[in-house]
Amino acid sequence: MEELLRQILSKLDNMEKGFLVFQEETRQRFEQMDGRLTEMNGRLVGLEREMGAVKERLDRVETRLKGVEARLDGVEARLDGVEFRLDGVETELMEVKETLYRVETQLVDDVQILLRKIHEKVEEKSFEMDALNRRLHHAEAAIEQLQSKCDPLSWTCPLLKPVQQLSLIPV
Repeated sequence: MEELLRQILSKLDNMEKGFLVFQEETRQRFEQMDGRLTEMNGRLVGLEREMGAVKERLDRVETRLKGVEARLDGVEARLDGVEFRLDGVETELMEVKETLYRVETQLVDDVQILLRKIHEKVEEKSFEMDALNRRLHHAEAAIEQLQSKCDPLSWTCPLLKPVQQLSLIPV
């Protein structure tokens, strides 16, 4: 009986060690994910800075365009050259806006994909932990049943009487 209890305790210890390893691996994975999210946050901050610089540049371009418009009032002969430059600036501005839109869209999609993956991993680990908890509960119940059937004062167990009668275990 003691050997059986030792085996059960050994199995429970092994389960606990396995759970601790699982817990550590999960913690490390969450730390990795946290690092990735921090890195992505840093990238977003960098993009915000770049967008601020682009806005400043666009503001300067706008200021230049206003100056050009003021000069165009008096100079119709140079109108064709100025219109060509304005069309080029507008094209570049549209390209910048399209590029910014694509970057923003891609980052949102990437973050959503990462969040979905994190959610799936958390769900998967929850199911595994539930299964481990059920197994642990069954093992504890079995130990309690065995302990309730043994007489703690005489260290005899009715479950062992048939084995004792075979004279394998001294009475």
